[in-house]
Amino acid sequence: MTTYAIEAQNVCRSFGQTKAVQNLNLRVPRGSIYGFLGRNGAGKTTLIRMLAGLIRPDSGELRVHGVEPGNFTVEERSRIGYMSEKQILPLALRVDALIKFTARFYPAWDHAVCDRILKRFRIDRKKRVRDLSQGGMRQVAFMLALAQKPDLLILDEPAANLDVVARREFLDEVLEMIREEGRTVFLSSHILSDIERIADQVGILGDGTLKVSESLDELKETVKQVRFYNFPVSTDQFDVPGAFRVDKRKDGALVTLRVENEESLQKLAALHRCQYELRSLNLEDIFVEIAREF
Repeated sequence: MTTYAIEAQNVCRSFGQTKAVQNLNLRVPRGSIYGFLGRNGAGKTTLIRMLAGLIRPDSGELRVHGVEPGNFTVEERSRIGYMSEKQILPLALRVDALIKFTARFYPAWDHAVCDRILKRFRIDRKKRVRDLSQGGMRQVAFMLALAQKPDLLILDEPAANLDVVARREFLDEVLEMIREEGRTVFLSSHILSDIERIADQVGILGDGTLKVSESLDELKETVKQVRFYNFPVSTDQFDVPGAFRVDKRKDGALVTLRVENEESLQKLAALHRCQYELRSLNLEDIFVEIAREF
């Protein structure tokens, strides 16, 4: 059994002249919660659809649990729970009828999970889907994906249309599921505070290519914002190779970069005869600094 739930090597996918994913390389460890981030149009949904086996790569190798998604057997596909950004549910069915219908396709279906989520989110199982709120529909879609007892749960904007309290309950449910079952979660969301709260691995996509993929703790520990100031002359010649962003200003320069230790900053400041101050960033700050270039 491979160490990784998801493996991608030089994966490409285009739609006409639009290159949605380009030479993407990715490894998602089993049992991790992987936060997958990117601006609109970065290629997130394209990769997610490839992982779910809905479309195939044009080139490269993509494997989920060691198998190319386009070649999943029925049994292998049943091990993947997928909740899409625009999940379409049969509006005329009552929630209990939808559960009964869906359960027939999954031998490992867990009715206890349905009972727990319906109770937690206060959803009336006798209601028709069309009578639920948008947030209620998202919660039902999450319930259907989770009750399959998947080894890998792929969630594309799962907290859309949920209020703050419901989002917190949803995140608690994901964490509880991981603790109990040791499943892998691949989670795409624009709500970065949610990702920061539950993810242990993070990837940032830009222009269809993975720019960052590492543990969240390492990312926050090493990516910093540094203000260089008190230059004796202008900042025209000031440059920081490998920085994510260098913003030169009249009063100095604002730089976002990896800082393994402060010795490199001290040498850079001494070279340009200036001073510096270091600032830590949260995940949203880091994402904005990296993604604004793409």
